[in-house]
Amino acid sequence: MSQVDDIAARIDSMAMPDVDYRDYFERNQRDVTKLKRIYEFTDELEKRLTSDDGIDGAKLPFKKTHSRFAFAPGDVTLWSGYNGHYKSMMTGFVALDLIKQGERVCIASFEMKPTSTILRMARQHCSTKQAGLDEVGRLMADVGNNLLLFDHLGQMPPERLYGVIQYAAKELGIGHFFIDSLMRVIPGEDSYNQQKDFIVQLCRLAIECDCHIHIIHHSRKGDETKPPGRYDAKGSGAIADNVANSLIVWANKQAVPGMPQMLLVVDKQRHGEWEGGLALKLNHDSLTFSEC
Repeated sequence: MSQVDDIAARIDSMAMPDVDYRDYFERNQRDVTKLKRIYEFTDELEKRLTSDDGIDGAKLPFKKTHSRFAFAPGDVTLWSGYNGHYKSMMTGFVALDLIKQGERVCIASFEMKPTSTILRMARQHCSTKQAGLDEVGRLMADVGNNLLLFDHLGQMPPERLYGVIQYAAKELGIGHFFIDSLMRVIPGEDSYNQQKDFIVQLCRLAIECDCHIHIIHHSRKGDETKPPGRYDAKGSGAIADNVANSLIVWANKQAVPGMPQMLLVVDKQRHGEWEGGLALKLNHDSLTFSEC
């Protein structure tokens, strides 16, 4: 075979195969319904553009971010940071504020008993150093049926977790599902393909269930005098690539001069233009966070 014939044969092998597109669409009617004319998005656009700040979704508890960031339905947010930098404390505080906004929340903490989570959230809710029966009662009365806790400690197989999320969202009306943490679902730090598959599946579930999924994950050990980045999260870079948002929680534990006591860094925001850090203060008595 001549060189010309060889090249021609390669081109032929690369050609698109014959496809019966009509048969394909008849077998995949869901895809047909997703082909929409531009004006079919009018109501969705009007809702977004006539909101108070033009951002669709629930807010963080901090006013400086209200016009810059939101948790949109159908998305996944990665919360990362060094071990011991108050990620779970922060997400509990955020969960309480989401409930105040009228959202229904489920927390699946595989690292801490539900009773411990409740006591910590009672301190935050009542702004008190200790939580007793009165504070717990106030928390229960105020959150009502809008806070659920998944009572499971230790490892959680991904397939079981998918089912829990689906049931919580579709049957119980959960709008925000917190997973604490990724290492309790995919334990191997070097299980890159499993981590990628898990995050991709969470993104699919968030869209299918029209809820927001929050996943907490540890950053690799590093220079704790400065915040890590989203690609410093342990394991596969596909984790940060696939999520819609990446939020980093950093505590100034080394008393670095010129740095605030706490930083919440928006390191990625798929549906917004703003990325940056927000200086915060931590009240060690009530375990609450406030803007500097």
